[in-house]
Amino acid sequence: MPPLTTGTSIILRRWSLLQLLYRLKLRKYVFKTRTSGVVFALLLSRTEKAEEVMNELLPIPNARAWKKWKTIILDRIGHREDIDMGATDWDDGTWTDREREFLVGLFQDARDAYEAFQKYLGESVFEHPLV
Repeated sequence: MPPLTTGTSIILRRWSLLQLLYRLKLRKYVFKTRTSGVVFALLLSRTEKAEEVMNELLPIPNARAWKKWKTIILDRIGHREDIDMGATDWDDGTWTDREREFLVGLFQDARDAYEAFQKYLGESVFEHPLV
């Protein structure tokens, strides 16, 4: 058999890559809010630049409630901790009713993302076993 030419070698590599890509199962995740989608992406990526990514994908206004939420969520993601938390984890009694309601919604969005991430982890173990 004659040696492979550079062109043939490139074609074979591309064909192999296409075969691999066709075997992968891609999933589309739909979230109720952009906030949930960003938190899910950060959980999935495990990037050390989570704050930069969050700032790019989710421009956060300079509001006290947003800052509190962002600080807590980035800390939990950075330490790979559970995002399921109650008001006692963040409510120090200084929030207005409007801020409290807003924070409850933001933390619910983060919990929704965390639940989707946990489901993804459970399913991916069965699709891509380690052995």
